[in-house]
Amino acid sequence: MTQLTYKAPRTLSRFLDSDSFVRCIVGPVGSGKSSVCVMEILLRAKNQAPGSDGVRRTRFAIIRNTYSQLRDTTRKTFVAWVPQEWGRWHEQSFTFHIQRPLKDGTSIDCEILFRSLNRPEDVRKLLSLELTGAYINEAREIPKQVLDVLETRVGRYPSMAQGGASWSGIWMDTNPWAKGHWGYRLFTQRIGLTPEDAKRYALFEQPGGLDEGAENIENLLGGREYYLRMMAGKDAEWIESYIHGRYPSNDTGAIFGRALAALELRKGLEAFEHPNDGVFTSWDLGVSDSTAIWFWRLNAKRMPDLIDHYESSGQSASHYFALVESKPYKYVKHYLPHDARQRSWQTGVGVVDQFIARWGANLVTIGPELSLRDGIQAGRWLLEQEMRIHPRCGSGIDALREYRYEYDEELKVFSTRPLHNWASHSADAFRYLAQVVRHTDLVTRQKVAQPLVHQRPSMDELWKEHDRQRRRMA
Repeated sequence: MTQLTYKAPRTLSRFLDSDSFVRCIVGPVGSGKSSVCVMEILLRAKNQAPGSDGVRRTRFAIIRNTYSQLRDTTRKTFVAWVPQEWGRWHEQSFTFHIQRPLKDGTSIDCEILFRSLNRPEDVRKLLSLELTGAYINEAREIPKQVLDVLETRVGRYPSMAQGGASWSGIWMDTNPWAKGHWGYRLFTQRIGLTPEDAKRYALFEQPGGLDEGAENIENLLGGREYYLRMMAGKDAEWIESYIHGRYPSNDTGAIFGRALAALELRKGLEAFEHPNDGVFTSWDLGVSDSTAIWFWRLNAKRMPDLIDHYESSGQSASHYFALVESKPYKYVKHYLPHDARQRSWQTGVGVVDQFIARWGANLVTIGPELSLRDGIQAGRWLLEQEMRIHPRCGSGIDALREYRYEYDEELKVFSTRPLHNWASHSADAFRYLAQVVRHTDLVTRQKVAQPLVHQRPSMDELWKEHDRQRRRMA
């Protein structure tokens, strides 16, 4: 049977030696992060204490942001390192099952579950998984809530009747995340961690790709030339993050990143007092997908203060109605996206009709419809105004930070369309909110008389005037 040989670089060797409950590797592209995380699965499966029957049972989840990334990138790394004769694939459940004898007479029984986060059913399944451990690939693209859920799901397999888990934990890899990202706040700034908690979270930072101690260089085509070639045509922010492995001020490819960073500098993300009347809501609707709601009211500058945020998936309309009514706010208007007009084939009733039946036509309306590009511009414009976002909107702020353009892993370029991921729904609801404010601003702004501008006549106009003069004199 195929034998596997792996030699970890210095930083990644320290990572493998660590037993911290949550570990994260941060480094430039091509530094061997994903490879060592696959090795961790095999190492933990081999070292799991055997049950009374001599079987070392483990179950791991591998998490990636989208199904296409999980299939095209994460799985390829896994296949490159794990001899396929060691186990077999169950394609329907996207699981690889290893059953392999060891020289000491025991055997490995290891299930590896591949799960993406752009399919709501997979997100919900995280809540019921019984795991030994979990690996989050490209953690900067994952919401903090996923880590929180996984912390409650690991260490639950094997069962105590089967001997229990002799080790459990979560490990992650990522290119450097922005300084406002939850990962930076947790692992670097240690925000929200007691001294005792801090021992459970370990960060491993690799050198930059062009640094003297750069890791995994020997496995890259051309060595350091790999990074020099990749830098061609890239902006400084991309190079700082992907090549030098440094934390950017905002996420590379982030749609609202710069505007949010500027808003934070203006102290627009700090807590503020506000009344509970005059509140609007803006929605992004989903049935099998997520529904996101922003709660906002106009401040003295006639700009919105975002005072609350909520998102959930797989819930009925009555759940969201009850949630909105449970808040202490007095509402002025509920703004729905344009697709709320669509009627169900089964019932013949549109979403907007359900809202009107609940709250009345005076409180419910459809927001203005703009193109995706214009909606993004409206969102950037709004963040540049004298508006604020209350810290209780934390998950919504994280979504706005993460909202980014789709990245082509092969071409190494960003597309012109946003990536559909966990951040999309709250970001879309924010776009709809911005469209309402921008539209209102444009239609209510006083028209200013434009001064007359003297323009030079064109040559065609001069010749026409010359011909008119000649005809007049004839």
